[in-house]
Amino acid sequence: MPRSSADAGAEADAGHGGERMRIGELSARSGVSARSLRYYEQYGLIAAERAANGYREYAESMAERATVIHQLFGMGFSREVVESVLSCVGDAPASAHDAAADTLALVRDDLTRQIERLASTRSRIDEFLDARGR
Repeated sequence: MPRSSADAGAEADAGHGGERMRIGELSARSGVSARSLRYYEQYGLIAAERAANGYREYAESMAERATVIHQLFGMGFSREVVESVLSCVGDAPASAHDAAADTLALVRDDLTRQIERLASTRSRIDEFLDARGR
């Protein structure tokens, strides 16, 4: 099963006391599908404990974490970028923040290139439409 650098944070959060919930409730609280939650768990982005009956049980903190993960994926970030951002949560060392900053600088540079390409494409479309009076 794939595991990630975010495992430690997810596992630490999973062990906190408090109310536990099953995947359906976590899905309802976070707005993330059960299928996505299983994917996040598979890659160590969130963690669950198994109850005696075999059901996954999640700590309350996993709802907010799952929401953040879902938002990051929704912005088009790769799993690696999500892992890097999550590595900065909690009592992360400065090196984790530096690594996340390096990763996000690359993401920013890529976004800048994409924006420039899109702006160029839009200009060409505008020229085409203007030439046709539209």
